[in-house]
Amino acid sequence: MKRFDQLFRRTMSSGKIVQPKWYEPNVQKEKRVLKLYNSLTKNKDVFIPQSGGRLVTWYSCGPTVYDASHMGHARNYVSIDINRRILSDYFGYNIKFVQNVTDIDDKIIIRARQNYLFEKFLKENKTLDIEEVRSALLAYAEKNLKINQVKSVDEIEIALKALDFENEKSKDPKFPMHYTAVQRAIEGLKAPNSESSFVNVKDVVMPHLDEKHGSSVTEPEVFRELPAYWEEQFDNDMKKLNVLPPSVTTRVSEYVPEIVDFVSKIIDNGYGYATEDGSVYFDTVKFDSSEKHDYAKNQPWNRGQLDLIKEGEGNLSIASSGKKSPNDFALWKASKPGEPRWDSPWGPGRPGWHIECSVMASDILGSNMDIHSGGIDLAFPHHDNELAQSEACFDNEQWVNYFLHTGHLHIEGQKMSKSLKNFITIDEALKKFTSRQLRLAFSLAQWNNQLDFKEALLSEVKSLESMFGNFFKSTRALKSDVVYHASKKLGPLEKELLGELEVAKDKVDAAFCDNLSTPQALKALSELVTKCNSYISDVGSELRIEPLVDACNYICQILGVIGIPMREDKLGWKEGESGSTGQFEDIVLPYVKCLSRFRDDVRKLAIEKREVLEFLKLTDRLRDEELLKLNVLLDDRNDQGALVKLISDEEKNQIVEEKQKEAERLEAKKASDAAKKIERESKEKERLAKAKVPPGEMFKQSELYSEWDEEGIPTKDSKGEPITKSMTKRLKKQWLQQEKLYKSVQ
Repeated sequence: MKRFDQLFRRTMSSGKIVQPKWYEPNVQKEKRVLKLYNSLTKNKDVFIPQSGGRLVTWYSCGPTVYDASHMGHARNYVSIDINRRILSDYFGYNIKFVQNVTDIDDKIIIRARQNYLFEKFLKENKTLDIEEVRSALLAYAEKNLKINQVKSVDEIEIALKALDFENEKSKDPKFPMHYTAVQRAIEGLKAPNSESSFVNVKDVVMPHLDEKHGSSVTEPEVFRELPAYWEEQFDNDMKKLNVLPPSVTTRVSEYVPEIVDFVSKIIDNGYGYATEDGSVYFDTVKFDSSEKHDYAKNQPWNRGQLDLIKEGEGNLSIASSGKKSPNDFALWKASKPGEPRWDSPWGPGRPGWHIECSVMASDILGSNMDIHSGGIDLAFPHHDNELAQSEACFDNEQWVNYFLHTGHLHIEGQKMSKSLKNFITIDEALKKFTSRQLRLAFSLAQWNNQLDFKEALLSEVKSLESMFGNFFKSTRALKSDVVYHASKKLGPLEKELLGELEVAKDKVDAAFCDNLSTPQALKALSELVTKCNSYISDVGSELRIEPLVDACNYICQILGVIGIPMREDKLGWKEGESGSTGQFEDIVLPYVKCLSRFRDDVRKLAIEKREVLEFLKLTDRLRDEELLKLNVLLDDRNDQGALVKLISDEEKNQIVEEKQKEAERLEAKKASDAAKKIERESKEKERLAKAKVPPGEMFKQSELYSEWDEEGIPTKDSKGEPITKSMTKRLKKQWLQQEKLYKSVQ
């Protein structure tokens, strides 16, 4: 009333309506900020897009397409996809995501030539060319296993057995691969007419043919077919893994003119130089000596590591007499015979590996970007060379603001690699595990940490998947079971559950802000599921569905954020939907028949006026057999109708197995009880027979005793010797027991 009077007086005095004062809400706690682990600082840095708003520019290193993608690639691309989705779908950033396809590379050139030459070798040789293969084997064994001064296959086999396998493996990770290749080639030569002979010798013959004839391969199509095929396979693998496609995909072969221009700018800025053979190199010494620039920002400790530098340059690179420093790397490679070539100011050649990403990323995103991502194995020299040549071209200090490197994937402790040929392809992995299981497995490890894909992790994944799946089924079943007019008023248990939901939301937010920590987010969701299950158990028939659905919706929202396909109603994930368009009756008929059979049986029992127990047995049969066969589970409840759940084949088989075990247990118990009953009846029969003997007659055995007292207790044994006092005492005790037994049946 007082405030109304004040407002009335102000209105009357001024002649206009005055808006009442508004009190700005007090912030209860400081808002969290997103922090990302940045390879450029080795710290978790606050993420600040250079746009100052919601636009984020992001370049991700794509595949070099010369072979099947493996689980290491899956870990990298799925983890990057999860990070991208969290930034977009949780934090609300508008992401411009660029990813390349490397279709010009030393590995591609070599593989394309070798495949072409081996196919030609197969066409020209209907049977194995023993001499050619033997020469290839000798050369391969000498080069890769250091088996020298041998001339025959038998000598190679003897030398192979003499090698200390474990010792050689510790010195060279590629040793097992070469060892196996030689073994298989020997098998091929020993059985040259077998169907597998050409397959067995392939690994040693291909490099041999390439060395002899590689320079003669000039058809451009040879170098286009291989990457085109594997690029398509890579895209298919990513679709199966539910990886979002890039906003923009760039392909190296379509960027050669831009690469030439980019290299020219680096030379003009004084950080590149051409050599006599027509190659162009980056001057790392001059770049690093500039006050404005630093070389090897990601891994400065690897500067000068010639083995890594050599690997980054590729197997087709040759030492150039004009190279100023061994640390310098190729921007443009002069093409040799047997390699694809493009015109340039320095002569016919092809792009270096590192320059490709710099040019393509800059063409779409400009001279600076927010995020660059890729596997940790690319940090040096590839990404460090990208940074150097880009900053040299644009003459700026920072081409990338945040470098995100995903960790290695190991299988049972061993790193996978295409070069080691010990990899599991994505296609092979998807035959054993679902896309959802793989994504959960990758989400259970921090994206920038090493992940060991082992049995313990898979068990954890399956347990987590089962927990979520069962919760989703229960929530859907309970929602469909709610009576429309049931009370909606929340009690203490519902309010407690809503409180747990807010706790979970806070934990997930903290996890995502802390370097996109999916392991901690999943932990918070699993804890929330446990709380929900406890609520369902504790509340019984008084359940209020809305808080439970609210929690389920949130769990589905976050699982959807990390890329797991969810139902439109946010009450679970999509259960292996195949898009089948089967006829309505094909789907419904099994259930209608089940209902019809049940009706017939009930009708028959009713006509026969059978006992109530027979009807109960019929309902049990419907639940335990008929409906279970149709993947329908009924959970009986004491004070309300049964809860209906739809289950998978795996769950059904598990239930059937448990029921079978329970039936076997009951059958064993039944047999045990029957045996015990027979034993009891036998003992009772013996007891009754014994009870018919009067106590005075029980010791009348002349072969044991010769005299008895008036009660029939022996006083002398059969030889006439008196019975001892202790013996008399025992006999008296037996006599009393018999007297009691005898009287009990009279």
